[in-house]
Amino acid sequence: MTANKLSPNESDMNTVLIISQDEDMLRVWHSLFEQRNCLVISETDSNNGKTTASLIAPKLIIIDLDLPENELLKLCRDLRSTTNGTLLLMNTGYKNVNVLEYHRAGVDETITSNISPMALLVKSLAWLARHDWIVPRRQSTQVWA
Repeated sequence: MTANKLSPNESDMNTVLIISQDEDMLRVWHSLFEQRNCLVISETDSNNGKTTASLIAPKLIIIDLDLPENELLKLCRDLRSTTNGTLLLMNTGYKNVNVLEYHRAGVDETITSNISPMALLVKSLAWLARHDWIVPRRQSTQVWA
């Protein structure tokens, strides 16, 4: 990923980072998100994904990597520590995922990877719509009694 200054039109776009080794799905997701005026950046490994996330602060990160659970949890924690963006974790259907552990690591939603690309797009757009009206995660809130 190269760091370029965004044009005025690009700065208004929702930035989506997809971390996946599945090149076929990357092409599909790129096309679908770009049709919805999203700026899509993809990485194929976790280290580049973490670096890119810290540089561009995406509003949405989709993680679709086949890693051991401890590495995947660490990736999610590292991403959460550098971004307020929504984290969606794709899970292969055969893995028994401990949703609570991933939630504690910062994942907003786990999604089975056999979901249709259009259904993933709809879920993603809903999360992007929420992004602008929720309290940012790293900002503390004052509760009045």
